[in-house]
Amino acid sequence: MNLNHLRAFVKVVQTKSYKDAANLLSVSQPAITQRIQLLDEHFKTKLLKRNSEGIELTSKGEIAYKQSQAILNLWDELERQLLSDKPLGKLTVGASTIPSEYLLPGIIKRFITKYPDVYTHMCVSGSHEVVKWLINHSVDVIITGKVEEDPTIFSLPIVKDELKIIAPIDSYWSDKKNHFSKLLDLQWVLREPESNTRRVWEEELFRKGYDINSLKIAGQMGSTEAVIAAVEAGMGISVVSTLAAERAVSHNRVKIIYLEGLEMSRTFYISCLKENINNPVISSFLSFLKENEI
Repeated sequence: MNLNHLRAFVKVVQTKSYKDAANLLSVSQPAITQRIQLLDEHFKTKLLKRNSEGIELTSKGEIAYKQSQAILNLWDELERQLLSDKPLGKLTVGASTIPSEYLLPGIIKRFITKYPDVYTHMCVSGSHEVVKWLINHSVDVIITGKVEEDPTIFSLPIVKDELKIIAPIDSYWSDKKNHFSKLLDLQWVLREPESNTRRVWEEELFRKGYDINSLKIAGQMGSTEAVIAAVEAGMGISVVSTLAAERAVSHNRVKIIYLEGLEMSRTFYISCLKENINNPVISSFLSFLKENEI
């Protein structure tokens, strides 16, 4: 039993002729006859019969014909995917909030423009949860704000992102010479503790001799957009990605507070399991990010 037997059987049914099937498959007519006979022997039944109008399927032959078509279609699709020069299939991307909202949409648009046979799906959560998805094989790649140190994970830096302090439009803060310590007198709106943005901000506080308990926290939000909305409403000031801050400023929702000596940045990384690094779709996505400026 092999796929050639099934192809011969399907072609005979479709053409209703052993001769025509042989011509289409570029083999001799006796070879087609032998392949059909081998199928009959394997299934211990006749799959085809002759009548006054020519060749037709037996009742069991109808079952065999339907399933043979399905098997051949699956095999052809498998060959198309594995032997194609271009990647095709599904790419599931896990991402934390900032990459999913401000970075990935443009990247994915350009990627699928280059590789239209790839279907992308994005899953969004906090960095900690996203890493779990990758380890559990729920996603193919992840984009987060830190390199993953798990030995089973490969990480590649893709873009550097600065953090900015934002304030309500009517805030009096505009002088770059204001001292960092004066920020501690204001109300703050922060991301949740698991957020990478918050982690970077806490590290900056520590470098300047403070900690998160030094702040007057008016609220804690689960997304960057919620933080911006809270600042816009006058709840307090906050720290967000430049990607988010600049968009909010362009819509006249908030303003950026500039302070001398205050520089906060982090790098976004794409990560995948090392065992999947040669997967055609994943490999193409990694190469695309290396080759294209984000």
